Amino acid sequence: MTGDTSRRQELESLDALGVPEYDEGETSQIVYVLSEDEHLWALGFPAWQEVRGRRSVADLHARRKRCGIYVLGFEDGERYVGKAVDVVSRFNQHRKTHADLSHLTFKQVPKARLDEVEQHHIHHLEAQGLRLRNIAHMSVVTGERDLDLVVTPDEQERWLSGDVADLQDAEEQVRDDDLRRRHHRSFERFMTLPYAHDVLLLLGLYLSQTVPFPRRTELSFWNVSCLPYGGPPRTSLYCRVSLNMQEVLALGVDEHGIWASFHLASSVYQQELGEQWRERLTEGGWETTDHQYKPGGHDQMQLFAGSFEDVREVLLNPVHADGMQLFNLRLMRKGPTYFGKFHSLDLAEAAMQEFTLRMDEIIAAAEAAQDDDAG
Repeated sequence: MTGDTSRRQELESLDALGVPEYDEGETSQIVYVLSEDEHLWALGFPAWQEVRGRRSVADLHARRKRCGIYVLGFEDGERYVGKAVDVVSRFNQHRKTHADLSHLTFKQVPKARLDEVEQHHIHHLEAQGLRLRNIAHMSVVTGERDLDLVVTPDEQERWLSGDVADLQDAEEQVRDDDLRRRHHRSFERFMTLPYAHDVLLLLGLYLSQTVPFPRRTELSFWNVSCLPYGGPPRTSLYCRVSLNMQEVLALGVDEHGIWASFHLASSVYQQELGEQWRERLTEGGWETTDHQYKPGGHDQMQLFAGSFEDVREVLLNPVHADGMQLFNLRLMRKGPTYFGKFHSLDLAEAAMQEFTLRMDEIIAAAEAAQDDDAG
C-alpha cells in the first residue's frame, strides 16, 4: 500500500509537469525530465519526444503543422531553443551536428511571430536557470570559447573579480599595416576636430577599465571605428567600440560638448541598488533606456552621459564599470568581433597613449569622486 501511495504521488508530480504515463521498462523519459523543465511546460510545450538515433521526425509532425518553436534536449541536460518553418527539416540539420541529441519538444507558432516568440522564450528560460546551448539572444554562453585561447578562463575570472595585480597584457599593439593605412586618413581628420584629445582620453579609459586585456584582444575580439558615417557635419559620432556583433560604446560631440552611449549589464544595478535601481539612477541624474541589441541578450540596458565630466564619472564609478566589464566579457566569449575591417589601429593606439599621458588627471578625478562619496 505504501508503495502504491508513493507511486501515485510520483505520477501526480509528473502529471503536473505535463509528462505522460510510462511503462516500467521505459525509464529514459522519466530519467531525462529535469525540474527546470516545468518552465518549458509553462510556455506551452508538450512532453518530450525521444529522438535519439532517429534520422527523421516526419512521422511525429504532420506536414501542415511544422511551423513553430522547438526545444532540443541533450544527454548532458542542456537545451537549445530554436525556430523553424519546417521542424522536420530543421531537426535533420541538428542531428548531423549534435551526436548527443536525445529529445525534442515542439509547439506551433505562426510564421510571422517566430522571431518574437523565439527571443522571448530564450530570454525567459535563461532567466529561469536552464542551461541553454544557444548563442544568439543569450546573455551568457558557457563551454570552451575562442577567447580562452587568448585569455585563459582563470585570467577572465580574476579580471572580472578585480584580482589583476599580477596579470599582464601584451606589451605591443597588434600589427596590420594594410588595415592601418586604410583608416589613417579618417584618423588624421579625427585629430583636427574639437575635443579630439578629450575623446581619446575617454576612449582610452574605457578600453583600460572595461575591456579584458585590450592589447591581447584587440582586432580579434574588439574594434573601434573612427568617424563612422563620415563624422561631422553629417553626424556627431566620433567613434564606436564594438564587440562580437554589437556596439558597446559610442562617443561623439554635439553643440553641448562630448556625449557617450553605453550598453552594459543591468543585473549589476539590480544587485547593487535593489529593485528600484532604475529610479535611483534617474534620481542621480542618469538617463537610461531599455534599448538592446540582439547579441547582448536580455541582461542589457543603455546608459547616456552628456558631458566630458559625466562620461569620466561613469567610467570611474565601480558600479557602472562592473556592468560594462560583465557585459563586455560575455560578448567576447560569444565570439570574435564581426567588424574588424573597420578597426582604426591609429585611434586605438592614440587612445591608450592619451590615457597613459593623462594618468595623473584620471587619478585626481577618481580621488575627488571618492571624497565626494565619503562626504
